[in-house]
Amino acid sequence: MSEKAAVNGQKNFVEKISTFEKIAYGGGDLASNFVLVLTGTFVTFFYTDALGLNAAIVGAIMMFSRLADGFTDIIMGYIMDKTHSKHGKARAWLLWLSIPIGIATILVFLVPNIGVTGKYIYIAITYNLVTTFLYTMINIPYGALTSLMSRDQDQRMIINIFRMFMAQAGSLIINACTLPLVNAMGGSTKQRSWIIVSILYGVVAAALFLLCFAKTKERVRVQAEKNNELGFLTSFKLIIKNNYWLLLVGIWVSMVLGMSMSGSVGTYYAKYILGNENIAGFLGALGIVPVLIIMPLTAPLNRKFGKRNVALYGSFVSIAGQLLMLLNPASAAWLMFCAVIKGIGSATLSGTMFAMIADTIEYGHWKTGTRVEGMLYSSTTFGAKVGAGVGGAVALAVIGAAGYDGLAAVQAPAALEAIKVLYLIVPIPFVIIIPILYACYKLDKIYPKVMEELNQREQKK
Repeated sequence: MSEKAAVNGQKNFVEKISTFEKIAYGGGDLASNFVLVLTGTFVTFFYTDALGLNAAIVGAIMMFSRLADGFTDIIMGYIMDKTHSKHGKARAWLLWLSIPIGIATILVFLVPNIGVTGKYIYIAITYNLVTTFLYTMINIPYGALTSLMSRDQDQRMIINIFRMFMAQAGSLIINACTLPLVNAMGGSTKQRSWIIVSILYGVVAAALFLLCFAKTKERVRVQAEKNNELGFLTSFKLIIKNNYWLLLVGIWVSMVLGMSMSGSVGTYYAKYILGNENIAGFLGALGIVPVLIIMPLTAPLNRKFGKRNVALYGSFVSIAGQLLMLLNPASAAWLMFCAVIKGIGSATLSGTMFAMIADTIEYGHWKTGTRVEGMLYSSTTFGAKVGAGVGGAVALAVIGAAGYDGLAAVQAPAALEAIKVLYLIVPIPFVIIIPILYACYKLDKIYPKVMEELNQREQKK
């Protein structure tokens, strides 16, 4: 198991986890991105331009889904904390739901020709099946698994880097390849093309989730009996007392709101402002390439400067990248350059966020005497998903109100202006909030003390 240690003030436990296990764990987030990016970033474009449905109505359905999704996150976290199986409390869900979520991803694009109202009903059912239920039920345990694989702060940091590297790799593949692949299968206005791509992504996602289940291990088992006695409201009150967790929630919500506002109209911006819808994929890919390059470097940077400091400085780079877009917003080449700048900043946030959340789980355990990793992680994603739902829905409602019509050859000037503002201006205040919140995060400094005292408490039992 673990042994007490203190190396450069960074950790209290030393634990050996194989590289292959870290890769297998990262495969879970790669799988998540095959589902999430396809059914999040591109599905709105499919609904409006392949099926000809109203953007505002689609946005309303998605907002309802995201709001409901946030609440199911919290419920799922509570259920996970109560789960005890021979496969552990988190890994078991990967086994149970890997194939169902792959099938549900395909169902999202199998919209039957049952009239306009029937299509909206079908969309509401299948979209919620994937995002509100199955994705939540598999992703909450997956995310919490980081805190169950090890209590070694350094190992958690490296696990997080593997996870986010593979997540970004998946996002890169999907952003760069989805629309070209759809067009190669017959065109983005053809439903059949989207169905073929969804089958490919669904199968790959299911296989990766199963690999993650088979090759990871839960090593941390703390206070199982006490947690069984906690009610839902008691668990929720415990996480609200965790001030550093609250800061991370604020950071994640701010980041997601800005990204969802611009991301929801990214394909429209590329199609109507830059003149080529495929550029949306390249912009997304170029934002991810620096993340893949820089993220492995965040491990030594985190050890030397601390996770919070690395993320704080990176957030300023992200702000610069967003502001630079305003200098030449009609140039695809310039926006690609800005995407690289933003990607450099994003690498520091991606390379630290989930490891910092895992740290707040230990902090909450130290502060309250009770460990509730499922509720803490799920409540974090609650804020992010509500933010994504609100951001995406508002963006689609705005362009819909401005007169956007996916079947029209020429869009109304008001719709084009709305797309520009949402893509370029709206994200700015959200990225500015992020470094302000990071400046208040002090957990890195006291974490060694937290782990030392937790270890002393557990030795007394």
